[in-house]
Amino acid sequence: MQSSQSPPVEGSPLLCLPIELRRTIYSSILPYTSTFDVRFQRGEGELERSEYNLTLVRQPSEVWKMQKTSPRTDREVGNDIVWRRGCTSILATCHQIHDECVDMIYGQNTFVIDVAFDTIKFRQKWVTASNLTPSRSYPFLDHFSQRNLMRIKNYVINVEHVDDYTGMIKYNCGGRGLTAGIRDRVQELVDLLSVVPYLVQIHVHLIDGAISRVKFPSGRVHRVQDNENYSKSQTTLDPLHRLYGVRKAKVTGVSAAYAETLEKSMSSTRWVLR
Repeated sequence: MQSSQSPPVEGSPLLCLPIELRRTIYSSILPYTSTFDVRFQRGEGELERSEYNLTLVRQPSEVWKMQKTSPRTDREVGNDIVWRRGCTSILATCHQIHDECVDMIYGQNTFVIDVAFDTIKFRQKWVTASNLTPSRSYPFLDHFSQRNLMRIKNYVINVEHVDDYTGMIKYNCGGRGLTAGIRDRVQELVDLLSVVPYLVQIHVHLIDGAISRVKFPSGRVHRVQDNENYSKSQTTLDPLHRLYGVRKAKVTGVSAAYAETLEKSMSSTRWVLR
């Protein structure tokens, strides 16, 4: 008498497919990042707001000039990067599928990191059915396992250097101590990135590093942009010179000369003499 049960299938049909086809299947299931125009969040008929800051800039003739500063230098980048929801249950099937999927989740998506005086955070933003983009932050180095941290290849990194006034309020620290503390957080992140086997893309942005608040003889406090503040804040990115072999490196929010030097340094190939 024959058994009504089907004979067991040896091996998984999915794993019998070429890896390229499996990745195509995974990509239709797993979460992924994409760009999303945040202007779509405006209500119907609402006009786009033109935002800027009025800042006093010292001229070479020691004359102060009031000008509009672009909000891009005052704000973080990566706001257009959002996570599209997906299913991760497939990771529980077997070790091979798990490893192939997490390699895609961490290796092919862009992770937005915010570095401040006292924190390094991963910012996750996602799109709702009504085109809203809520976000949530997690301690970056503690939220993911070390093994998965080593899989991340694409970064947008915001480094926030607040002015002394804000630094004293938020962190009870100002001056050189404030700059050194932010540089230490950058160094902590670089300690991880320097051992990642292959980095594809890194966009580093320095936020508001050159803006301070100065009390003028009139008694009013103004936002001030000065070369002295500008050059001091840029030093918080100095630890990034340890990185090399980045396929595509971009640095913004700093002087053109500093950006070019740092981009070349991160993109360079380090030759090891044997």
